[in-house]
Amino acid sequence: MALRTVPTADENADGIAAPLNRAADGLRPAQQVLSAAEAVERMAARRHGKRGCHAMFSSYLGGVVTDPTVMTVPLDDHMVHRGHGIFDTCSLVNGRLYRLGIHIDRLLASAEGARLEVPWSRDELIQMVADTAASSGVRDGIVRYWLTAGPGGFSFQPAECEEPCFYCVVLDPMGFGSGGFDPMVDGFREATVRNTPMKPPLLAQIKSNNYLLNVLTHLEAADGGGMFGIIVDDDGFIAEACVLNVCSISRDGVFVTPPFQGILHGTTMRRLLDLARGPLRDEGLLRDVQQRPLRADEARAGAELIMSGGDTHVFPVVEWDGAPIGNGTVGPVAKRLHELITAEIEAGDGPPEDFIDVQYPAAAP
Repeated sequence: MALRTVPTADENADGIAAPLNRAADGLRPAQQVLSAAEAVERMAARRHGKRGCHAMFSSYLGGVVTDPTVMTVPLDDHMVHRGHGIFDTCSLVNGRLYRLGIHIDRLLASAEGARLEVPWSRDELIQMVADTAASSGVRDGIVRYWLTAGPGGFSFQPAECEEPCFYCVVLDPMGFGSGGFDPMVDGFREATVRNTPMKPPLLAQIKSNNYLLNVLTHLEAADGGGMFGIIVDDDGFIAEACVLNVCSISRDGVFVTPPFQGILHGTTMRRLLDLARGPLRDEGLLRDVQQRPLRADEARAGAELIMSGGDTHVFPVVEWDGAPIGNGTVGPVAKRLHELITAEIEAGDGPPEDFIDVQYPAAAP
């Protein structure tokens, strides 16, 4: 069978130079070859008026850019085409970076697990994040940063990469829900996720840039009326949500969250455990705090179910698979944890390592 050839943009089927009626022929429009200036102009038009990203640092460029048009990562960076990169995120509140140190520690642990070279010290990484935040001029937002094998080629071999890269962006806070939805008033309706495979323990504990299974977890949850999804393993135990840890409060005041083996070592859940063992137990809201395997049926019968992540997110679950949790409203433990986290962040009250003041440039006279 003869293969069909497609004419070029400047010749017809007989090889004679003439414009083609591509719509009639059912062919794609000719793809214009753009100059660098034209590409930047078109990208600027596409990005015009879009908010969300205020500054980006790239070690590859050696500086910070504040125009979203040029916030780019090389296509041949192994993070892009092979997923060989890791990331982490911290919160920027009132001009302070909240708990950046513990996030950088987790980033470095992920780098070791991913066998990524890190040519920067912990202090240098913290400084690059702080400098990016300062360049953004933003006092409240999300700061996300990546360590990658770097650019160099399109094979699977990191040896071809020229140099490791560090990227950092300052983003607007992310909202969930719509139409005035307030998690601490409305709570979340969630769905069980069983059909999307769990990550193997190695990948679950490395904060890898490959979040395909996380996205599929969300999509399966959305199919069932949820948002983040609650992953239940084959033995009936809760693992985690797509980007959040999960804890349950029993009807007799026991706080239970799964051990971190095989799931992400959540920094927010670690802080909630501290608050649960301290103020909440002292105030009588809890009588015990446990980190152990948590059966789904135990959590369903509990008084509260809470998801946490992103430093500031304490998300109560008021309904699971159509059935209410507790009395179907946001419970007192979730409310108190949210109050304590919010007050701590707003006041900047805590260890200096947890609150790094961003040194913004002085305003022009």
